[in-house]
Amino acid sequence: MLMQALFEGRVADYLRDAAVGIDPCIFVHIPKTAGTSLRTELAALLQPDVNIVVDYADTSRSFHARMDDAVERFMREAGPAGIRFASGHILARHVARLQSGFADARFVTFLRNPVDRVVSDYRHQRSRRHPVHEAFAARFPTLEDYVDFAPEQNKMAQHLVPEPILGGGRAPACIAHIMRAYAFVGIQEMYEISFRTLTALAGRPTWPSLRANVNDDDEDERRVTTAMAQRIREANRLDLSIYDHFHARLAGAAPALAEALGP
Repeated sequence: MLMQALFEGRVADYLRDAAVGIDPCIFVHIPKTAGTSLRTELAALLQPDVNIVVDYADTSRSFHARMDDAVERFMREAGPAGIRFASGHILARHVARLQSGFADARFVTFLRNPVDRVVSDYRHQRSRRHPVHEAFAARFPTLEDYVDFAPEQNKMAQHLVPEPILGGGRAPACIAHIMRAYAFVGIQEMYEISFRTLTALAGRPTWPSLRANVNDDDEDERRVTTAMAQRIREANRLDLSIYDHFHARLAGAAPALAEALGP
């Protein structure tokens, strides 16, 4: 568990042991967690890179089936191409598949306060920037409809935790899995120190300069009612527990990280 050293204050050991090596750094991009900006800048440090994507306008098959194919294509092509960085909206089962082919890959991700992430995700999928926004808006005319739709609940956990563990609904088991599988879990609300840590693992610690794919009304996301915020928390209890765990531990490690990484 590479992050255990970080959370215990052994920052030098962590930065050494978790550094990206020959196998790729793979960023599990959970929607609306500042990932678009991050992947652009991190990819520039780790070339060549690949974005594992699907055609969102193709509705002939499910998103999951299309992403399965995209991951398999990556598995065939990444090794010969010498890929050093990859990212995508992949799920936990894809992470397991990638681990089977890249034993020393470094898996990293970002989390965001679940209330803000859900609201931002809803607004993004209704915006014209999303290829199937009209169908989405027709299916989920209100935020309440989206929040109550079980397949969209605990989306962060869905991306990070395999179904046998996720189905048990136990936050400690989910957190333990993430600790085992991931080299770093950043926090969107602690973006600068999270970004600097990731770029240090990539061998070139730097500060962020981009802010991409931001909703026009992102600054208004916290203006949901108190009742709605509580409704989102209750529908996303696993996400909330996972977020609280890693937020608290990264906050505890931040002073030592900042000192180790320098100005």
